[in-house]
Amino acid sequence: MAEFKNPYATEDPFVEAHFDCLECGGKLWEYGIQRRMVCEDCRALFKTTEIFEAQAN
Repeated sequence: MAEFKNPYATEDPFVEAHFDCLECGGKLWEYGIQRRMVCEDCRALFKTTEIFEAQAN
């Protein structure tokens, strides 16, 4: 069996996004694998594209 390093096993998959939550204004964290963002305060879940569109307007 081949040996390989899985970066997802050792790294935190969440990255702090520079956007505010649409619900409460808290910080959003991006889970890039699923293209979703979650608020650290109210735990609301958003599609990344939804946040980008809201910030553009």
